[in-house]
Amino acid sequence: MTETSLISLRGLELIITYRGASQERRDNLRGVLRHLNRTYSDYQIWLIEADAAPTFSWSEFGDSKIKHVFMHDTGPFPKARLVNLGALMAKSEIICLHDADMIANPYYMKGALDALMDQNSSDVLCPFTRVLNVSGNRRQSFIESGNFDEFAPFLASDLPDEMSLLYVSTPGAINFFRRAEFIRVGGLNPGFIGWGGEDDELFVRAARLGVRWHSFSNLQATLFHLNHDSASRTQLFDEELTARNRQMAFHTDDIPMEELEARAAELAKYFR
Repeated sequence: MTETSLISLRGLELIITYRGASQERRDNLRGVLRHLNRTYSDYQIWLIEADAAPTFSWSEFGDSKIKHVFMHDTGPFPKARLVNLGALMAKSEIICLHDADMIANPYYMKGALDALMDQNSSDVLCPFTRVLNVSGNRRQSFIESGNFDEFAPFLASDLPDEMSLLYVSTPGAINFFRRAEFIRVGGLNPGFIGWGGEDDELFVRAARLGVRWHSFSNLQATLFHLNHDSASRTQLFDEELTARNRQMAFHTDDIPMEELEARAAELAKYFR
């Protein structure tokens, strides 16, 4: 895209949490940042990294839209704490929680943002339904170009080699949240550490507390996940820490409303 044809995100602040634990993850972040820069304008990224030492180098991009925040943390990846920190620092009415390895159809990115800014029928919008995993040469080519046109032909066709279904649906990955509602329900629960569960728990808690959480259902509302580690989540689901997190998330649907409201109020104190 030329500078004049970039899609305005109207001052949106995106929160991307990150740990460069492998070369794949570092490359994926580079591809996501390259894609955002070549596709959109009028946005700011809070790139919040937790690790023993930074692996992200701002000078590689020299992009004033990226605000890099580093937190020393060598334990299991503290995604919830990092997202909440980003939401605390953000000032825009709408915030976007954006994984460091996901690419959305730009049409639905813009549609979700405009719907929240210009209408009042949702508090959270996910610009997708299914998530496709992209590996091999297709992944590498996209990382180098950042060009969504490489994925667009597969929005409504049979999947080629090196693409496969990762999720039929998920509450995480990329979503647009009214910041006031994110804070009201307490943000992500920092009791979740390691992989999995925190997005599911937020979805259940928010829905029970009256947050209007919607997603697009059109087949073209697809996310593309840049592969790392594995093209399947089956093994991860079986790991002890992930299984514990998922159990905690599902339990949120069963606790009494009074207890849920108290949890949200306690979590929300972080943002005061």
